[in-house]
Amino acid sequence: MFDKSVKFLGVLLCAGTLGVAPQTGQAFQESTMSSVVSVLPVWPGRAQGSAGAPPGVAPEGSGVVIGPGLIATAWHVVEPASRIDVRLWDGRVLPADLVAGDMASDIAVLSIDADPPVFEYAMDAGLAQPVCAVGNAFGLGLSVSCGVVAATGVTNAGFNPIEDFLQTDAAVNPGSSGGALVDSDGRLLGMLSAIFASEGDGNIGVNFAVSAELLDRVTDSLIETGEVSYRSAGWRLRHASLASLAVSPAPGVAALEEDGPAALAGIEPGDRIVRIGQRDIRSPRDALVALALLRPEDSEVSVEVLREGTAFQAVLSFGDSQDSAQSGPAMMGDCPHPEPVCAMRQAVFPVSSFDPVGSAVRIGPDLLVTNRHVVGDRADAVVHTPAGPRGAVVVPSAYPGDLALLQVGGLPVGGAVASLAPVAPQGTLNAIGADIARQEIRVFEGGDVIAPPSEASDLARWHVTARMQPGVSGGALVDSTGALIGIATGGGDGRFEAIPLTDVLNLLAMRDAGDAAQVQQTLGQAFVACVTALDAVQETGPTAELAAVCAQANNAGQLLDAGRAFSQAGNFAQGAELHAQAVAQVPNSLNARISLLVSLQLGGRFDEMLPHARSVMEMAPDDAQVLRFAIQSGVWGGDPDLAEAGYQALLNADPRQAEAARRFIDNAPPAPPRR
Repeated sequence: MFDKSVKFLGVLLCAGTLGVAPQTGQAFQESTMSSVVSVLPVWPGRAQGSAGAPPGVAPEGSGVVIGPGLIATAWHVVEPASRIDVRLWDGRVLPADLVAGDMASDIAVLSIDADPPVFEYAMDAGLAQPVCAVGNAFGLGLSVSCGVVAATGVTNAGFNPIEDFLQTDAAVNPGSSGGALVDSDGRLLGMLSAIFASEGDGNIGVNFAVSAELLDRVTDSLIETGEVSYRSAGWRLRHASLASLAVSPAPGVAALEEDGPAALAGIEPGDRIVRIGQRDIRSPRDALVALALLRPEDSEVSVEVLREGTAFQAVLSFGDSQDSAQSGPAMMGDCPHPEPVCAMRQAVFPVSSFDPVGSAVRIGPDLLVTNRHVVGDRADAVVHTPAGPRGAVVVPSAYPGDLALLQVGGLPVGGAVASLAPVAPQGTLNAIGADIARQEIRVFEGGDVIAPPSEASDLARWHVTARMQPGVSGGALVDSTGALIGIATGGGDGRFEAIPLTDVLNLLAMRDAGDAAQVQQTLGQAFVACVTALDAVQETGPTAELAAVCAQANNAGQLLDAGRAFSQAGNFAQGAELHAQAVAQVPNSLNARISLLVSLQLGGRFDEMLPHARSVMEMAPDDAQVLRFAIQSGVWGGDPDLAEAGYQALLNADPRQAEAARRFIDNAPPAPPRR
């Protein structure tokens, strides 16, 4: 289910252009077709293209000729292949050898015993420039579609760790991964790589090609050494805050590696990286790609740095030391994170149960822990291992929170097992879990602690900025040493949660409780009943039964969902009550507190907002939404000091919103009536 080679789930790694006539007025050199090939890999258990299989059934791709007998293609096309053939424009089918591949950029090089015409690179793609895409769409053979360059320098499409994409509206469909994006002179602007697709896998006009610059840089290294090493500056960057965006979108330096190139260049935490070489930097991904484009012979690069409003130039020096270069698969390949963090992927498995896609963490030879909301009321689950799916049973426990224990045979012998010894988190935190789009276990973008588990609740959680998304529930939250900190549960709006290891130990200990089976069944059934009642809200509206069953499920996420349903229906009192139950369970949850603040605000209960506004302001003093709650509740709830403190903080967080806040404080209208 999570085979890396199968990547078609709403967002697809591209595989093709549908045969469409070029748009009127767009020139196309027909000779270009001779420099593009169809790639026909043999995947285990699958038919090969050109071997009698109907079009679109066998895995197929495309390739571009980059040197005498050398073809560049997409790594995901050939990664699982036991044999590779290519079909030339003249119809000949020849065997191909894999020279090397790079997971980080999704680029591979093949060699054949033939010399088709070699592409000339074009490094000068411009916005709205006419282009044509050539590829083996749906395995139908090479065809052409045309459009324009919609964007350049796209680094955040989310397909690969290293992305420098051209975006185009030229029609691209499954089958053309590795195909050509060419200009009107037949020069190669990029290699087709990925698409955003409709649910039916069809083209919607948002398609991506690896830039000629990145393609040339990676293939040169693959041909010369068989691998790609990427430069590292020895820094960790974070996105610009909302307040600083008014000055510059440049990301800030969050941490530095001692004696790394950035530290030795005089860069300090808090500095902002405006430009690297000739590339403007607007995000951490931009900086990653700017360094990735440096070639092995590039021993230094200039960096424009902004420090407290003053710009200056620094020089990152790399020399010949491997300390400043990271090899593809080891660091910048499929996991651009510290080695201990990447190694923990082996301890996380995709699981399917009540939730068709979740994650679970291995904590013993045959034991996994996941979220209760992943298994619901089911007594079993399917664990997807490298050797295939394995049936698992849910082990009853009297633990009352959102964790469940799975027992399964057939896990990898000698595979990673997470330690349950609680430790204080060190460095950046990362969530590890199932990526639905990529269909693999992945380390997600890191973050920091917002708040630790509250001592006021037995079911308190870690609250972090480490990114999570659907599919990660039940996965691991780890620190920079790879130590397990908690079990991921989800979140949103940049605020995410994980259940601490002490709860996992309680889960294990409560297996022996006499009522373990009854507690497991009751909570599972209540969870499913709450899901059913929430699904019915659009037709029936929120009911008393909804409040009762969701309260019985004892799941903070469901309490928040049910409370929102009541508040949206105008029953603010019931909404606030359910949100208050969630806050009692996870006191340090910003998301829970904000939901409660919204319900109280809509109900005109501004005095009751005050303690919660103070709490969230302490946890997130630079969050503009939080500060607006503090100001509003302070003005209308009778605490002018809180309102003024919120305003002063908002001056730093978002000066533009602070102007409106000042007017509100000085000339506040009457408070809305209690409802």
